[in-house]
Amino acid sequence: MPPTEDPARSRKVVQASGERVLWIDSPAVIPTIEAADLKRRCGLLAFLSVVAAVYPTGAGQRDEICMILSGVLVRAGLDVETVDLLTEKVAALAGDEEASKRKGKAAATRERIAAREPVWGLPELCNRLGLQGLEQTLRAWIGQAEPKPGKRSDGRSEIFVQGGRLPEEVDQAEEALLKGRLGVYQRGENLVRVLRLPLSEGKDGVSRPSGALLIHPISGAWLRENFARTADWYFQNESGNRPINPPVSHASALLARVGEWRAPVLRGVVSCPTIRADGTILQTPGYDQVSGLLYDPGGTVFPVIPETPSKLDAQTALEILYAPFREYKFPSRADRAVLLSACLTAVMRRILPSAPLIAVDAPTAGSGKTLLCETVGVIAAGYKPTIISQGKTPEEDEKRLASVLMAGDAVLVIDNCERPLGGDTLCSMLTQEVIASRVLGKSEVKRLPTNALVMATGNNLEVVGDLGRRTLVCRIDTGKERPDQEAHGFSPVDEAMRMRPQLVAAALTVLRAYVTAGKPQPLTPMGSFEDWNLVRESLVWLGEDDPTVTRERVIADDPRKGDLAELLELWHDALGGAAVTLAEISEEAGKSSRGRVFDLRQALIDRTLKQTFNARSIGRYLARHKDRLVGGRVLRCIDDPSGVKRYRVSDSSGEEPQDSPF
Repeated sequence: MPPTEDPARSRKVVQASGERVLWIDSPAVIPTIEAADLKRRCGLLAFLSVVAAVYPTGAGQRDEICMILSGVLVRAGLDVETVDLLTEKVAALAGDEEASKRKGKAAATRERIAAREPVWGLPELCNRLGLQGLEQTLRAWIGQAEPKPGKRSDGRSEIFVQGGRLPEEVDQAEEALLKGRLGVYQRGENLVRVLRLPLSEGKDGVSRPSGALLIHPISGAWLRENFARTADWYFQNESGNRPINPPVSHASALLARVGEWRAPVLRGVVSCPTIRADGTILQTPGYDQVSGLLYDPGGTVFPVIPETPSKLDAQTALEILYAPFREYKFPSRADRAVLLSACLTAVMRRILPSAPLIAVDAPTAGSGKTLLCETVGVIAAGYKPTIISQGKTPEEDEKRLASVLMAGDAVLVIDNCERPLGGDTLCSMLTQEVIASRVLGKSEVKRLPTNALVMATGNNLEVVGDLGRRTLVCRIDTGKERPDQEAHGFSPVDEAMRMRPQLVAAALTVLRAYVTAGKPQPLTPMGSFEDWNLVRESLVWLGEDDPTVTRERVIADDPRKGDLAELLELWHDALGGAAVTLAEISEEAGKSSRGRVFDLRQALIDRTLKQTFNARSIGRYLARHKDRLVGGRVLRCIDDPSGVKRYRVSDSSGEEPQDSPF
């Protein structure tokens, strides 16, 4: 409906085109204005109208909205007084009862922008008000051109740094970095790159050969340098664009985006062809998206692995694979099977979620244990494996193992173990895909992928605790008093280096033949190593012994198991099936300096660190072994309602508890 004319307040104007315009509250003089200025004012009015329409109605966030709005208007080129006035008007129009308190933010905002400090801008305002889809339109209305990455003639991007745009600028930097093809990947909690070790190194009990492929965490300094290599950076303000170096804040922000990076996920690095989880062969150099592996052959040319090798092909390949080890003396076919399983595991360990420890032991020094492990490493990697020594403490062992996992070594050898081999970290490395561990030289804990083949050597090596069920043993027995003085016709390592392409092809032919045959030799999986069963079944299919039978040898030789069996036998002889407290044992033993209860008390003391009868220390020892059946005996723990623990030892028949003899 047209407005009602009031002659006192209105005036009719006829345009040159003949159009009649009716002015309400007619001005004395019709104002004139430049078209660009009128467009800017109309755009600003439209922008403020939209903000007022979606202004928050509830308390709690309105002050922040006004602070962000002030920042947007300051960047749009308005003076401080105008910004404060418009901010208050928007709040009042939206029904904010505290509109007068919303002004006064423009001056501080301008100072922060001038100091290049971060200030929220239009993207944040749109996010808060649910206007993400209108951001470009709103930006055009207020005449705030969005700096967009351009392309120079050399292909590098252009990134404009403004306050309040850190997320967008980091996105642009990451995109330019990845387009630069600099070999940036994500692995666990780190951005990483792959490099070859120029010289051999040995420190902190870890030794690596030259040429080793390592996975190295990317630092902030490296990121800044390569941000500059892949993009031109400018600081943008009212006076124009000034070239700058990439800010430290942008490198730090990208490194902090754990789990949100767009870089390819790197599961590991291989220097020879390998078999994927689906049974296909990876033999094209470069990053393989299916497996997450980077294949870098380092100039070595490998034969093409046949698509459908026969069983006869696999049997021939297995003999080729065994050739570098032909002078070794193994006491049983099972020991030979463990060696062959190590070779097969080494070329496919990266895609396995878990794999057992390969222990190589011998009755005497000089039998060639380390040489055997080095030969396995050369087949898989083309250079000798990383060697670590046992630390003085389990904590030192844990940090050394963590440093190896961090670097992504393919094969790790714990060499010349002089004390029993065990520990929670090593057990977890073998059965879990990722572990959390302390890093050598640092106090931080990192989550680390574990897909490395772990081997260990020692003379009559002792494997203790839960590590026993995770270990296969390859025993070397030359039958000589001084095997190190025996002459050999060739060097296994040199032959493996020379024959490496054929040896790798032989290993993969064995595995591929078993897969294409339909995996015809199913075996009950070794607990925690279900996917590794492919290695075991392939060997048994070709007539080799089952390598897992050597695990029973390890478990039977566990000194801790024998120690526990001795304690349980002594306990049962002293107390039968009675349920007693540790305090009762100590009190009864104190009545005499001899007898079975006295001997039991002393046996419990011998199993504590400080060699004293401490109920807490002994309780921890017993808690680790409760309900474990050893030698036909089992330790039970009975929790009394009052909180007192009672212990009893029964035989495997589950004899009924007896009354306390005390």
